[in-house]
Amino acid sequence: MNELGNISISSEVVSVIAETVISEIDGVYGLAGNSSKNAIVKFFQNVSSGSPKGIEVEIGETECTLDLYIVAKYGFKLPALAGEIQNEIVKSITEMTGLKVQEVNVFIQRVVKVDEKEEITESVVVDATPGIIEG
Repeated sequence: MNELGNISISSEVVSVIAETVISEIDGVYGLAGNSSKNAIVKFFQNVSSGSPKGIEVEIGETECTLDLYIVAKYGFKLPALAGEIQNEIVKSITEMTGLKVQEVNVFIQRVVKVDEKEEITESVVVDATPGIIEG
């Protein structure tokens, strides 16, 4: 609260910040589906939440905790990657929201091997006419 009134930041805002930061880190392929330990907890967290799958946020008045479920790219040092994710998340959330980040728990769910050819193929647009590919 400040002198003009209350300020409240939703868990969805924190999730979007985290998702944006994660998408910019080399070595992260993407987010994995949530892997909550308890299916009932998972259900109630996601019923009204617009949070992306793979990010769980608990938010208090002045602090927050995040659980991130990551798919990493093969060939990266996983402890270093997780540390970079944690540092960048804390920095961004603190700067943007003023919330104190209590914990950033990184759960690396899978490792995928990404081929350079696959990355190029994903950006190719296929025309409706058979045999014509535009890129």
